[in-house]
Amino acid sequence: MELTFDDFEAKYADLAVVTCEWRAIDVADPEVMAAEVFRQLRTKAAPPTLRQFYKIVESVIDSAFRQAVASQSLIDGLMRGAFAMGGRPKADLESRIRQALVSLPMRDVELLRQSCWDLLTPQEMSEVNGRDAATQSARLAVALQHFGAKLPVSVKADPAAAMRSIQPGTHRRGQVDPDAPH
Repeated sequence: MELTFDDFEAKYADLAVVTCEWRAIDVADPEVMAAEVFRQLRTKAAPPTLRQFYKIVESVIDSAFRQAVASQSLIDGLMRGAFAMGGRPKADLESRIRQALVSLPMRDVELLRQSCWDLLTPQEMSEVNGRDAATQSARLAVALQHFGAKLPVSVKADPAAAMRSIQPGTHRRGQVDPDAPH
């Protein structure tokens, strides 16, 4: 069933903010980026789809990073780099979960992000990724298995919860107030 633009925006407004936030944390305001996603979607002749939505999200995020880099002075960049390299990362649980995530193939990482951070259903994932919902569910199960195998013992039993625990930002899909506990 195709949604009208207004219905699509009402259904996915919080998803736009969430996915823009974690993809460009501290680069640009996620609500401004989300508004730009819907502005660009409105320019399309065809009814909006999640596949279009995610392509536009990537374009908006790319523009936000380009603008941030263009507005950053050389001194700021050097200082940020110096501070970022200043110490060895802590081996705390969150760092170990992140290390497990980055060790996975990108297709697994993307499925985990779509499921655990964007809270897409298998049907929504199928629209974005071009595969049927059963295939998405099966691939997600494999990705969770791969992720769980690399996690510390204390969180290995629930890889989806471990993934949710490291989601950047404060906005969550379905949550109206980003300052509310999650």
